[in-house]
Amino acid sequence: MEVLDMKRCLFCESLVQVKHKGGSEWFMNCLCSPSGAYGLKDDSYEPFRQLSYADKRSVFPILSAYIREMSDREEIVVISFDEREAILQSPLIPLTTEEKGLRLLRYLHRHADGPNEPVVINQFSQSFNLTYSLNLQELVYIAEKLKEDGMIERIGSTFRLTEKGWLEADSNASGKSYKPCFVLLPVGEDGMAQDWTETVFPRLLQLGYAPKLFSYGGPRSVADTPVQEAMQEMLKCQLVIADITAPEAETWMYAGYAIGNEIPVAWTCRSKSSADSQPAGVRPIVWDDAEQLAGQLQFAIGREA
Repeated sequence: MEVLDMKRCLFCESLVQVKHKGGSEWFMNCLCSPSGAYGLKDDSYEPFRQLSYADKRSVFPILSAYIREMSDREEIVVISFDEREAILQSPLIPLTTEEKGLRLLRYLHRHADGPNEPVVINQFSQSFNLTYSLNLQELVYIAEKLKEDGMIERIGSTFRLTEKGWLEADSNASGKSYKPCFVLLPVGEDGMAQDWTETVFPRLLQLGYAPKLFSYGGPRSVADTPVQEAMQEMLKCQLVIADITAPEAETWMYAGYAIGNEIPVAWTCRSKSSADSQPAGVRPIVWDDAEQLAGQLQFAIGREA
């Protein structure tokens, strides 16, 4: 039976088991690689340990974050003292709050099968290496900023990527650029919103659009957002889908604003609709269920592309 030594990881200060293999010491299950191991080249431990306190304070958190990200992506990580500067100066190391926030989105994306799925970050108070942060305060700030921006939901150490956050992480991870698309649904139609999210939105993604629910009532409300701000946000989109099953004045207002700014609008209406009539020129796609609608939208949007 192999006997493993105990040694302190310099980068996260965890006391963990190590084994020697292939000219490196492999530190197992420390905070740098919670579910794996990383290698530290022979003759590198002491030079790292002898760095000044100031250097350790600035260098070690970055190396810890680098190890964790690479390990989490299932890459083999081996660190050496001589190669430290190459890592620290790499353009892959995030410098801004936005870039660091994206690292957290990517982490959650790797550990979830879809939006709104819970991801528990164990030992959250010691996991600031997830965002290449120097301390917990910065990690908390980044998480709160992402929450305010509608990218994540968080309760304690349990995180969920919202639809917006999932799309942001997915498009960034794949390098694919999605075109913003706003979807206007009737107020109070929670069942419809869920059907669209689960069935219609994935089809829109296949067509290269990043759909965002732009309703104006209930939990997804923009009612607290000034109309001018909401309209400015709409100017960024390249497609509006407006459902007029139970149209409100706001539906016509936002859709009309989009048309006035030469943004294409696709109209939809459920077959069992409370809408008695539509304005001239409005010819909605009539649908019975979300799966049928997804196919009709794919045909209509694909034809216009």
